[in-house]
Amino acid sequence: MQRQIILASQSPRRRELMMMCKLPFTDVNPACEEIIRHDIPLNQAIAELAYTKAKAVFDRYPQAAVVGADTIVVLDKEVLGKPKDEEDAVRMLRLLSGKKHQVITGVAVLSEEEETIFFDETLVEFYHLSDEEIFEYVKTREPLDKAGAYGIHARGALFVKKIDGDYYSVMGLPIAPVYKLLQKYL
Repeated sequence: MQRQIILASQSPRRRELMMMCKLPFTDVNPACEEIIRHDIPLNQAIAELAYTKAKAVFDRYPQAAVVGADTIVVLDKEVLGKPKDEEDAVRMLRLLSGKKHQVITGVAVLSEEEETIFFDETLVEFYHLSDEEIFEYVKTREPLDKAGAYGIHARGALFVKKIDGDYYSVMGLPIAPVYKLLQKYL
């Protein structure tokens, strides 16, 4: 059944990934509170947050197919969301330096017919970073609006030694499974 497709996000990266699909879509700010529950496994909590975002938009556009997503970085059970400021970004990048960390992206696709909620986990390993590299990167302001304080799609890619999983999930949206889910609405 043909439906309007809406991305419940203001993320330029998610928008860019959706554009790769060549599907007609619009993006709408979900304007909801982003709270990660701590009483359930983290991957489920992120999928639930993606659902919350999608539902906030679906309630306004019930005839649409709505995609919501959220991404976090996890290092040794510490959640690294978006840094509060430059100092926090430096702290996060120092923590990630020379280590492996998990990137979890939760996704929800909602329509009148069905709700699909899932998460994707990707393991990312960083090279050892010098303070100079970290400070120079933070000065670009690129890391300030990204979970874990880096953008794998841009200059932050220079820090990545190895990735095990879906690159696009680290960017913010595992686009292949999302595309497969959305094809039925064309």
